[in-house]
Amino acid sequence: MPTDTFTRRHAVIAAALIGLFLVYMFQRVDILGILASWMGQSPPSATASFIVNRASRLIINDLLCLMLVSTIFNDKRFTRLALWVFLGELFLLLPIYLVVKLSAEGPTEISSPVFQPLHRMIVNPLLMIILIAGMYYQRRRESNP
Repeated sequence: MPTDTFTRRHAVIAAALIGLFLVYMFQRVDILGILASWMGQSPPSATASFIVNRASRLIINDLLCLMLVSTIFNDKRFTRLALWVFLGELFLLLPIYLVVKLSAEGPTEISSPVFQPLHRMIVNPLLMIILIAGMYYQRRRESNP
């Protein structure tokens, strides 16, 4: 049934886009602070909250983008590449960003003009969006030699 698959694909794409929108809308929510208050604990340090919030946003954003890549392109090569980019962001770029940002500015919400592009590239799904655009370009080149 082509329409069933078509509808399912569009529903997954819509869910991923809504998820990305919700992550953006609730980016200022202190996840660790909420968990601590639910468990009756004292509020966590600003640094711990900063790290957990940024890592959570990166993970959620990139998993939603992985959903998009898998659904839009339906190609294991592209999904595997997106997964490698996600792992590189999580285990390489995010720790470097956190160390540099926290040592230079501390856990402030507002970044200086030096760190703002890094924040946008790593924590926001910008790298994955650029990757999706590149995959779209690659797909077009493969179909029109």
